[in-house]
Amino acid sequence: MAYSKDLRKRIIEAIKVEKLKKSEVIRIYKISKTGLDYLISHYDETGSLNPKPHGGGRPSKFNAEDIERIKEFIKNNSDATLEEILEHTGKEASLTSVFRTLKKIGFRLKKSHYSPANKKEKT
Repeated sequence: MAYSKDLRKRIIEAIKVEKLKKSEVIRIYKISKTGLDYLISHYDETGSLNPKPHGGGRPSKFNAEDIERIKEFIKNNSDATLEEILEHTGKEASLTSVFRTLKKIGFRLKKSHYSPANKKEKT
């Protein structure tokens, strides 16, 4: 978990200005030794209290061209399953990846399998 900027500032001041020992800072602020070591080294290297920016994660298996093909496929096959969509793309990806891509482009799940086919039927 990232520490707030205020906490980071107080910790650095305790180490650099007040000259407290690391063990005292860990006890007072209830942080881990690794977190403290990271914070001190990051401050010494950059002079900044801000955390490092997020790395961005793994890129999607589906590029813009694939997404357009998926949109067209769904337009023509609105009841397609995730497996069918994945098969249509020809990519090696997980069904979760297909689901995330559909969510990203604004498609929602269909009705639940447990809901009635129409409003007149009882559940």
